Amino acid sequence: MKTSILKLKNENVTLTTYLLDSSPEMPNTFIRPAILILPGGGYRACSDREAEPVAMAFLAEGYHVFVLRYSLNQHAVFPKPLNDAEEALDLIRQHSGEWGIDPNKVAVCGFSAGGHLAAALGTMGRVRPNAMILGYPCILATMEGILPAPIPGVDETVDAATPPAFIFHTFADTLVPVNNALALASAMDKAKVPFEMHIFQNGVHGLSLAKPVTSSGLRSMTDANAAEWFGLCTAWIRNVFGNFPSHGDINLNENIVEYTVDVQLGVLWKNPACKSMVLSVMPVLENSPQLQDAMGVPLKTIIEFADGLLSNEGIDQLNEKLKAIPLQQ
Repeated sequence: MKTSILKLKNENVTLTTYLLDSSPEMPNTFIRPAILILPGGGYRACSDREAEPVAMAFLAEGYHVFVLRYSLNQHAVFPKPLNDAEEALDLIRQHSGEWGIDPNKVAVCGFSAGGHLAAALGTMGRVRPNAMILGYPCILATMEGILPAPIPGVDETVDAATPPAFIFHTFADTLVPVNNALALASAMDKAKVPFEMHIFQNGVHGLSLAKPVTSSGLRSMTDANAAEWFGLCTAWIRNVFGNFPSHGDINLNENIVEYTVDVQLGVLWKNPACKSMVLSVMPVLENSPQLQDAMGVPLKTIIEFADGLLSNEGIDQLNEKLKAIPLQQ
């Protein structure tokens, strides 16, 4: 995984990138959806509990993840935080080719005040995400009393261009009452924008993953039922974005710049010169009952499984010979 912290235009605003490594063993994940996380904190802070732990959970599901620490306190007057989110989304899409991201599958995930910002991005942003994940979001303009600056009521800005949303809240939330989520859902229903909503009976505000790891050691910050939101959410994302390709057939990545031992056997097999070269050092492959299953595996991995077949020097020599073979158009 590659991580970095990018400084954005506004003061003290950063975008942390969490980019999973690609592997020739998993060619179906070379291009991944991405999640842009906006932690909560009442526009006064960006909660660490709703940042990296949530990023790690989405990473484990195979998504690239970004965490935006946006404008706060005296800098939180709208539209400044919204401009931060727009800039972050622009960066993700502009670098989608370099970072292995599908630019049409970028979701924003916000909690509390971060949920307000995520919903603002989805309903009034100059650029908009392809999906919204909103955890106990602060939606209504009447909530400005607990915030450092007035906020637009994003239930009032839902339109036909608003992306689908996954919304979760708790009935027991006394800081940001559940009518915030209900108001947004009602507005989305009126605009005929699809959404999925889960209202859990118990759980205080700011649950994050609702698990001990994000609880700050407080029993009140855990709830087994509310913790189900994450599994429900990832199932919803797969429904909206689709899953990683897994159709039973071998998925060959033929987008290569040269033939090497790191290329899948099936790609090498399509070039007669490469096939002949491979069989000259591994003749057992030609009649192997596992040949078809091996087509999606990089040649180097096959050699490593055939312990002792080639020395490191032999692998290097084979690699150079493969590189010398012109790419087949």
